[in-house]
Amino acid sequence: MMTHKATTQNGGEMNLSPATEIFNDAAACKFLSVTSRTLRLWRSRNALPHIRITAKSLRYRRKDLEQWLDRRRVQIAA
Repeated sequence: MMTHKATTQNGGEMNLSPATEIFNDAAACKFLSVTSRTLRLWRSRNALPHIRITAKSLRYRRKDLEQWLDRRRVQIAA
C-alpha cells in the first residue's frame, strides 16, 4: 500500500494512506479533473461529500470522493 507524507501544524510528519488522505479544494479539483467552479456548484447542491472545518475552510476525504465517483459509474452492456 502506498502512503503519502503530510505535515502537521507543529511541523511534524505523518503518513497517510490513500484511504485517509485529505484534500483541499485545489487537490480535490485535480483529483476529480474539474474546475473550482464545478466543485462549488456540486457542493452548493449538496451533491459532493465534504467536511466543513470553518465557514471558509473545506476538506474532502479521498475515500469519500472515490465512493462518490463509483456511485456515478455507468455500466456499458457488452
